[in-house]
Amino acid sequence: MKEKMRDSYVHRKGAGMPLVMVHGIISDSSFFEESAEILAEDYQVITYDRRGYGENTREKYSDYSVHAQAEDLAEILGAYCSEPAWVVGNSAGGLIAIEAALFYPELIRGMILIEPSLGYEETEREKLLSWNQELNQYVKEGRIKSALPAFSRITGGGKGKKSASLKEIKRSYQNLSAFMYGELNEVQRYLPPAESLKRLPMPVLVAVTEGGRNSIFATSSETGAMKLGWPVVTLPGFHNVAKDLPSEFVACIKELLSGRNEG
Repeated sequence: MKEKMRDSYVHRKGAGMPLVMVHGIISDSSFFEESAEILAEDYQVITYDRRGYGENTREKYSDYSVHAQAEDLAEILGAYCSEPAWVVGNSAGGLIAIEAALFYPELIRGMILIEPSLGYEETEREKLLSWNQELNQYVKEGRIKSALPAFSRITGGGKGKKSASLKEIKRSYQNLSAFMYGELNEVQRYLPPAESLKRLPMPVLVAVTEGGRNSIFATSSETGAMKLGWPVVTLPGFHNVAKDLPSEFVACIKELLSGRNEG
């Protein structure tokens, strides 16, 4: 396993059972900032900037594969958690959690995956690949900012937030670039054998959002979970519920973890 990720990329709050939260695409650890603050009242909450995102831009990464990022997650689990952790993965963060669970099951107590886009059904896979082709066209034309409406469309929308500062806008475009020029084709091609996932030893819950129920992220996640025999739960809001509705999100996470803190 590689050298421990820089402490400046990792954020820890609270004490108790470890809960590691992995952000999705075009975001960073600040995605969970408000949710983590509340959850830290009951858990040791760990968030981090994935490679290329947020503060984690000082390294020169050439490998943005899901497996390389699962290695990063495993480093954090091993270095910062004194016991197996629950992992909450949002969107592509859920795929990274899955890969880590396949290779390092001893580090993970259980997983809650929020719309991770499990495209096992042919129709769902075709929709995801079509979206991938659209985004690659924006990269080819050098128009990555034009991809933002495509994200809103594919995730089903979301709750509007207060006006962003110039610093936040700059960070958002940096994160967008990290995805479009880094992991775009890596995360959208990731689909491990279903039989391998069925053998995972820890509980896995897949969450879809009420507002985004008909989006491809939600439908592919739900049909994939059914194929794998994983329970499906419903969260309020849209794909970015952890950021948009932190109090409601935390209430749901606490309920899902209730009674699962042992073993």
